[in-house]
Amino acid sequence: MNTILKTQISAYTEKYQYLGTTAVTKPKQALTISDTKQKVLKQAQQCWENYSTSAHGDAQLKTVTTTDLPTAQAMVANLINSPEFADLKATLDTLDIPASSFSIGFNIEVEFIIGFAATIGVAIGIGDSKGVATSEFLSVGITEGIDEGGLVGVQFGIWDNAPSDLGGYAWSTEIDLGFGAEISTAVSYSASGGILGATLTIGVGEEDGIMEEESYTFIIGSQEGNGDSYLRPAYQPQKNNLLIVTSLKCKHPSNDGAGNENEVYFTFQADNETMYYYPTYDYYSMKEGDTWSCGRSIWFNESVNIKIYDDDGLHSGNDLMGNYAINLSNLVLGETKTFNTTKDYSHGFDDIEYTINVKLVAQNVQK
Repeated sequence: MNTILKTQISAYTEKYQYLGTTAVTKPKQALTISDTKQKVLKQAQQCWENYSTSAHGDAQLKTVTTTDLPTAQAMVANLINSPEFADLKATLDTLDIPASSFSIGFNIEVEFIIGFAATIGVAIGIGDSKGVATSEFLSVGITEGIDEGGLVGVQFGIWDNAPSDLGGYAWSTEIDLGFGAEISTAVSYSASGGILGATLTIGVGEEDGIMEEESYTFIIGSQEGNGDSYLRPAYQPQKNNLLIVTSLKCKHPSNDGAGNENEVYFTFQADNETMYYYPTYDYYSMKEGDTWSCGRSIWFNESVNIKIYDDDGLHSGNDLMGNYAINLSNLVLGETKTFNTTKDYSHGFDDIEYTINVKLVAQNVQK
């Protein structure tokens, strides 16, 4: 396992050990998983099988433990946007339930004298929480029998809480739903005995009998009110060429009546495929003469389209301030090129001008 990733996870295992164990009230109600939750988990299982056996899925999974924690988070966040998960997304969109969450996480084992199991995951709002909140989390617990550590599987969860409320202690009890070998289904409950949700873990190996596990979940990032049903993708698969948007300069801002600054973000699409946002959930304030050294790398084959926006908030239409079409034929390896665009509001009083600097840093990269 990558030393950087192991070190980053160790910070949370130390916090977990410091917190110590907690008294647990076992739930009195029967530990069952509703038909709706079973349907979602069964569909997640099928989507995962399709993804993990695909060429691009297999290639990405081999790199999970060679990266750092933010990159691993971005990779798991992008899973729900994979074509293999399209049917699951459609199902989640139609769930008519109270504020709830659906989570995906990579299960990793790592040894620090004693063994720890960690789940690097993301949770999206479903039901009444759909499009309202998302969160990124890291769950840790003690485990046994670790050989070398590394990626050992994936976990899906469907929870009765909103994404930002998934943090804290949890106890999980396995129950047999007949999902198959190397698949574990469990019900999780809080220290006070309330049912939190259900999980499906794939790739853990069969265990004999009923097993109980304690874990602690740290919320390490959350977004609320962004209006998106799912976490925006951040991890971009490798393509043939790599450029960097080294900087963006404001020559004349948009006058939106809210001051002399624009809250700037941009989107990009490589080869007319997935759209990415940068920053993923934020903006960079810019006024006339400011330069933003953004440093966003972009993999592409032939072309990249970049659009710059002024963020006017969730309930306002964000203003388009620039549209840039970049083709491989425009670039020279190792050189920086400036791209210009000017957008005029129809009333003629607001000339907006932003420029971007782009550098081609790699060409014809072998995969």
